[in-house]
Amino acid sequence: MLDKKSPSKDFGEMFMLFLPIAYIVLGALLLFVPQMNTVVMAQMLGALMILVGAALVIRYFIRRSYLDTGAYGFSVGAFAAVLGICCIIRSDAVGESLTIFLDLCIMLTAIIKLQNAIQLFAMKSKFWIPVLVISLLFIGCTVVIAINPFGDEAVQATFTHIVLLCDGVASFANTILLRVLNRKKAKAAATPAIVEEQ
Repeated sequence: MLDKKSPSKDFGEMFMLFLPIAYIVLGALLLFVPQMNTVVMAQMLGALMILVGAALVIRYFIRRSYLDTGAYGFSVGAFAAVLGICCIIRSDAVGESLTIFLDLCIMLTAIIKLQNAIQLFAMKSKFWIPVLVISLLFIGCTVVIAINPFGDEAVQATFTHIVLLCDGVASFANTILLRVLNRKKAKAAATPAIVEEQ
């Protein structure tokens, strides 16, 4: 019997582990490789999205996820692949608006961390406060990037790259924290059942 929750849960875990690493690599490249062309970066992002999309589509069929009406690996994968192709075709336009694109990416993970803070509060974990503070801090950074109080696009871009790198590190740590807490919770829930069987 197919577990209807496993494909979506598996995708969510993979996404939340992969995304911070992508942020860290991208932020480091943009910060420490000044000669990195934004058009080339847009092409790299496009190629990455195509690879991820293809992997999701292939996995969708290999795992027979089409038997699960709640699995959307094919749709997400196809969307990522098409978006990647569009990024490569219009890499010049994407390169020009790279800061806006990165700001939206940071906003996405900041909101995810905000949701994680709510989940940690529901789990009665003391870590919900620092996660909440960090999420609000990054949301504030996205607003700063959007309004650009610096008055200089180069400074705005540098600030965006620093925030992206920091967000990647924070998101990765947050994902590891949630995985550890979920495993502890699952272990604690399984212990009474084992005791009862004995």
